[in-house]
Amino acid sequence: MIQRSRASRFIVYARPEFMQFRTIQEKMWYETPEEIEDGLRWGEEKAALLKWVRRQMGRRLTKRERRCIELYFFEGLTFREVGDRTGTNASSAYRAIGRAIRKLHKAAAKGEGNLAKAMPKGRRFRATD
Repeated sequence: MIQRSRASRFIVYARPEFMQFRTIQEKMWYETPEEIEDGLRWGEEKAALLKWVRRQMGRRLTKRERRCIELYFFEGLTFREVGDRTGTNASSAYRAIGRAIRKLHKAAAKGEGNLAKAMPKGRRFRATD
């Protein structure tokens, strides 16, 4: 039976008897060593980039802008929920997030704070991303 989860991922239920006689390569959760290495490298690159973003948020954004960004992107709240949490309305939260993003884009476009070290190899930041 296939069921769609809340995160838009498929969940496939398989009886244990079905999986019992499969080799490790045939099982659903098998990953090749290359896939595992790629996943680890991607995780390290993502962690470095997130560290750069956090550092720049602390240096460049006001306390309110930083709080709005954290609520919207890291906690997944809507503009209305961000406004409620910060004591403003949704449009004020929207504008604060927009200002914060422009400031971070500007810092990234200038390559400040060792962004080159944080960015994944072979990828370049464009201010229009």
